[in-house]
Amino acid sequence: MLPVLLLHSTQLDAAQGAKGQVLYRYTDRQGILVLNEMVPPEYVAGGYEILNLSGRVLEVVPPQLSPEEYEAQRQQEAQKEADRKLTKRYNSVADIESARKRKLAIVEQDMAIMRSNISSLGRQIAEEEASAARTQRGGREVAPELLQRIVDLRKEVSVLRERLSRRADEAFSINQEFDKAAARYAEIMAKPLSD
Repeated sequence: MLPVLLLHSTQLDAAQGAKGQVLYRYTDRQGILVLNEMVPPEYVAGGYEILNLSGRVLEVVPPQLSPEEYEAQRQQEAQKEADRKLTKRYNSVADIESARKRKLAIVEQDMAIMRSNISSLGRQIAEEEASAARTQRGGREVAPELLQRIVDLRKEVSVLRERLSRRADEAFSINQEFDKAAARYAEIMAKPLSD
């Protein structure tokens, strides 16, 4: 048991008058438990207790966490919250797989439409280029509007290919997200209820 350093009764009376109804108990550098009307700033980070005048503990102020301990605690709390949301949203791994399929179906449908549009635009470009080639073979100059249409169609194809690539990346991300969700859900459900 740690030795306790008590204040003289005159100091105790002063503490009652100055602070009202509380005293503070903390451990000093020598490991001695000190009872005082205030906690010196250098001991605040080590934690302390607030007591009423009869010695009953009213509040315990825990020691300040180190940056590493704080970060670990923050990550643990964030994981608990993420787990709570996951188990609230899904009832089983099968629910997670069903949600994955629905989400991917929307992306795949969008990608199929884009592929179809790219194919259609490709045919239009081929027709316009064939028309321009016939005009040139006939010794005539190709109309600027036709050349501009070809340029515009190629730009449209380029934009669609870029969007298609982004959607493919999105599908990959969706799969990764649902893989993690399914694995974490299975992990949570495998834990004993006491956790």
